[in-house]
Amino acid sequence: MMKLEKYTIKDIARMAQVSRGTVDRVIHGRGTVSNETYEKVKLILEKLNYKPNLVARALRKGEVCRLAVLMPDYEIDVFWKRPFDGINKAAVDYSTIGVKLDKFLFNPLNSQDFMDKAKLILNGDYQGILMAPVFYKESLAFFEKCKKINLPYITFNTFIEDSQAICHIGQDLKQSGKTAASLLSKLISNTDEILIIHIEEVLENSRHMQEKELGFKQYFNDNSHSAGLIHVLKLKKIKRIEEKILQKLEAYPKIQGIFVSTSKVHHITCILDKHDISKHIVGYDLIEENLNYLKSGNIDFLIYQNPGSQANQGISLLVDHLVFKIEIPDKKLLPIEIVIKENINNYLQ
Repeated sequence: MMKLEKYTIKDIARMAQVSRGTVDRVIHGRGTVSNETYEKVKLILEKLNYKPNLVARALRKGEVCRLAVLMPDYEIDVFWKRPFDGINKAAVDYSTIGVKLDKFLFNPLNSQDFMDKAKLILNGDYQGILMAPVFYKESLAFFEKCKKINLPYITFNTFIEDSQAICHIGQDLKQSGKTAASLLSKLISNTDEILIIHIEEVLENSRHMQEKELGFKQYFNDNSHSAGLIHVLKLKKIKRIEEKILQKLEAYPKIQGIFVSTSKVHHITCILDKHDISKHIVGYDLIEENLNYLKSGNIDFLIYQNPGSQANQGISLLVDHLVFKIEIPDKKLLPIEIVIKENINNYLQ
């Protein structure tokens, strides 16, 4: 049995199935906690004979741990709304123990905006960063600057092997691509051709799309499906998507399966639906437009990356490392979840 003095707020929160912020509110009698939750946490504290000295050791009286978040603006790309909400929830939970969180949102289509927001963070007085390194080259430059000033950071959504992040949280993107290929292979024949589509990002500077494509192609190579039957279409501008898609499908009439590497799969489905073209489609994430097409059967599978949980857990891991001095893993991989219209309600609760 663990010695009593080694129990932490994290342990108690896990036992009570509440957040660490809630446990802190019960211990210090501040904030609002429901009677039921209060009694549950209080009972555990009494059984453990818990002495609330961990936070006192970690944070001096009145000290504030300032964290920065660097991520895309959800008003430009709705995919990032769930991470934004996950971060806001963490901010509320940890505000009671002196953690302050500032969010720096950049245009996901503008690498210069990323660098400008990164510079603001470097010039600020922050103890740690949670970031989504969607621009590969610019992120590497930012990592070097963080290294020079010993500023720890955690990455989420996109894994960059060359970083020195204290932790990465997300999915195995190469395995995600393999999963997409496996799903699509069950819907098409061995003689059918496949189209991989990347939308609104520069593939050469987007490691997350590269990893997915690599895993996708590797699956078919390993399963005796000719790589020559897999075509790749990079669409940098939304305005020309319809023209480019129709040209590609006309040039390669044997294409029956489409894999879209991001949450923008609904753009493709909309075009196919408009022209009464039927293809098997696999894409990503549970934004409203994608869900509607999944329900209608226009999309066969969505791979859910659980970005809200990625971001929320990223903040928790930063707090563990900086505030509670708890050892954290170098990498935390979330399961690859497959959503179909038959199980969609499980994800809407």
